[in-house]
Amino acid sequence: MTETLYLIDASGYIFRAYYAIRPLSNSKGLPTNALYGFTAMLLKLIKEERPDHIACVFDVARKTFRNEKYPAYKANRAEPPPDLVPQFPYFRKIARALNIPVLELANYEADDVIGTVAKKMERRKLKTVIVTGDKDLMQLVNEKVVIYDSMKEKRIGIPEVKERFGVLPEQVADVLALAGDSSDNIPGVPGVGEKTAMKLTQEFGSIENLLKNLSKVDGKLKEKLEAHTKEARLFKELATILTDVPIDYDFKDFAVSEPDTKALQELFGELEFHRFLNELAPQQTLSKKGYHLVLRQGEWETLVDNLKNSSGFAFDLETTAVDPMKAHLVGLSFSFKTGEAYYVPVGHTKASLQLSKTTVFDDLKPVFEDPKIPKYGQNMKYDLTVLKRYGLTVKGVLSDSMIASYLIRPEGNHNLELLAQEYLSHKVTTYKEVVGSGKEEKNFSEVDLASACDYSCEDADVTYRLIQILMPKLKEKNLEQLFRTVEMPLMEVLLVMEMNGIKVDPKALGIISEEYAKKLKALEKQIYKIAGEEFNINSPKQLQTILFEKLKLPPVRKTKTGYSTDAEVLEELARSHELPQHLVVYRFLSKLKSTYIDALPEMIHPETGRIHTSFNQTVAATGRLSSSDPNLQNIPARTEEGKRIREAFVAEKGESLLSADYSQIELRLLAHMSQDKKLLAAFKKDEDIHRLTAAQIFQKALEKVTDEERGAAKTVNFAVIYGQSAYGLSQQLGIKPAEAALYIENYYREYQGVADYKEKVLKEAHKTKMVSTLLGRHRHFPDIESANQNIRQNAERMAFNTIFQGTAADIIKVAMIRIHERLQKEKLVAKLLLQVHDELVFEVPEQEIKKLSTLVKEEMEEATQLSVPLKVDIGVGKNWAEAH
Repeated sequence: MTETLYLIDASGYIFRAYYAIRPLSNSKGLPTNALYGFTAMLLKLIKEERPDHIACVFDVARKTFRNEKYPAYKANRAEPPPDLVPQFPYFRKIARALNIPVLELANYEADDVIGTVAKKMERRKLKTVIVTGDKDLMQLVNEKVVIYDSMKEKRIGIPEVKERFGVLPEQVADVLALAGDSSDNIPGVPGVGEKTAMKLTQEFGSIENLLKNLSKVDGKLKEKLEAHTKEARLFKELATILTDVPIDYDFKDFAVSEPDTKALQELFGELEFHRFLNELAPQQTLSKKGYHLVLRQGEWETLVDNLKNSSGFAFDLETTAVDPMKAHLVGLSFSFKTGEAYYVPVGHTKASLQLSKTTVFDDLKPVFEDPKIPKYGQNMKYDLTVLKRYGLTVKGVLSDSMIASYLIRPEGNHNLELLAQEYLSHKVTTYKEVVGSGKEEKNFSEVDLASACDYSCEDADVTYRLIQILMPKLKEKNLEQLFRTVEMPLMEVLLVMEMNGIKVDPKALGIISEEYAKKLKALEKQIYKIAGEEFNINSPKQLQTILFEKLKLPPVRKTKTGYSTDAEVLEELARSHELPQHLVVYRFLSKLKSTYIDALPEMIHPETGRIHTSFNQTVAATGRLSSSDPNLQNIPARTEEGKRIREAFVAEKGESLLSADYSQIELRLLAHMSQDKKLLAAFKKDEDIHRLTAAQIFQKALEKVTDEERGAAKTVNFAVIYGQSAYGLSQQLGIKPAEAALYIENYYREYQGVADYKEKVLKEAHKTKMVSTLLGRHRHFPDIESANQNIRQNAERMAFNTIFQGTAADIIKVAMIRIHERLQKEKLVAKLLLQVHDELVFEVPEQEIKKLSTLVKEEMEEATQLSVPLKVDIGVGKNWAEAH
């Protein structure tokens, strides 16, 4: 088999990667999008092409010998984007860590190095594949040299060059010289386009031969060539890739070898390329010699004694299900020393020997309930819920590695697999690797004990190690107080809320479902009538045909599969045509029906008869909680449809639901943080802030403000917090951007304190690339310095908004913790059930309504001290809609 060398045009890869990958940064603010794309492209090439020899060819500098001959050469090329510049030092490091040799030569271009190496390979009768998208390199193609455009997955040989340029590869430089090459700033002969250049080269073979035979060329073309003979020869010299530059290398060094794992782990760890770490990390870096299977009573008693006498231990549960409210315990693992862990099986179906649950629970009860023994875990809420269902309450819960990681870096995922890669450079065994997937997947209770032991012990060991790393990091970043006093206590509050669940009325939902089915049927008929035919409303392709081909509506945005028909596009089109208006309503009702109305009855727990949503503490980068299964945040807040769905959330017989909602908390925070005199005065006097703003921006007396103007002012008030642009506000209000810009201008003129505060916040954010809430929660914004205006402005908007959203989230979390403590202390039957945005929902017996109303209002309004009072609205009803 002929040996083949793959020569990678690194510059081409770098710029293609930069423009192909959306802006990315690591937690330190280093832009990484081009690096990520570059790495992905290299790994893909190695995996798919399986080269036996490979090298990466880089440019050393922008200026080469060609600039000495022609100073304007490549002078039209802009400076590299500012967020690409800090990435440059890493490209060579990545190539070298992958053990790909790096070739470069001062005063010459990468193309010349590629040409020289390819020519030497040709002389040795070896093949070369040039990996590039650059047309200039087509001049090197011959029987032994091909080009591979990896982005288009296209190979270019002699026939493809002839198809592109109409000439042989060795004549490509002649065509480029005559026609010019805008990418290299070679102007070419004036008046000679590419077609003419191709025709002349086909006829005369080369520029030299053409210039010797100008008598055979007619008219003005002859005059132009005669007037630019010198330039034509110079341009040919510039366009020709050299094949004899003085580059030293040894072909045997190009042989593909295994990557430098240690160097890659350090590099990918720094860049936070978790996916690549996962793909390239060795299967095991932690020794499993210290992992023990506990099967006998004596071993178990020794372990319990060790746990009692430990200075803290990590534990992990293995169960039969993802839902903690339905999961049965299979086994427990413990680690109280790095590299050492113990697995205790209690529910394996195929184990000939294991301890009984009763024995294990009885012995663990005093250990788990001892608050003096610190407990650690990863996603502990799950484990604590399962244990609580078995009658075990865990006290002394000190640290959750998932929550700690989230506070340090609120973006992204915080599962154990990624944390192990990021902080330990270790690839953990995944759940799927143990239980299988698809048809082969088995329940964990069927896993053999040895595999279960290694898997579970590794999780406990890794968690224990992570805690030792993450806790000092929290302290270093001044996040320890927030972790200890807010996030960890909150986890236990959320656990109780999830276990409490909430009752829904399936009959009420059934009635709504029938109503919606009729509404959707009627909408379908209207849509078909307007369209003039029946079609699949849920098919984007068929919808494209109806909207843009049949009805000739103006396309808004193009995608890979045609013109977009997403929600944003339909909203835009709905301004001028009734069909998209009906489609918007159809999609809205259809989504509500499938997501809530028909789905909620299926979510009722068979034992509790209630729905148990999951509250996610480590998802939203602002610090807000989110919920899933079902997602309660997405039930429309102020629409009739949302109200109908809330009516199905009901209290148990003899009880009521109580809703407590912060009133305008983010605007009150804006007043406190900006210390704007007008805002402070308005909230202290409990004035209507939206009517006041309307008077300011519409420049009229307070009593003359209409309800419509108040509504517009309300939108402006929140637009300021969300950092909305004039265009965004204009879309929301249905007005012209110039008018929206005037509203914003008037707002900042009247509330000068807000304008000054925003300027100060953004100035500091540009400096530190982060913002903090009142309680010290951090969020990083590396893109705030982006050269791309849209990206930069979006980062500024999110940064400003995060301060208010994040602080509001912190405040309601503090209130929840305090209310939870009061409910326990005062032995009330009332239960906290839900947290949605700025609202808390309780289930309360009739006799406790008054007491709970006072308690909740007190704790929520006093959760923090601001320059203006916090205000809470309380509502009570038999269902959530009534209470809200």
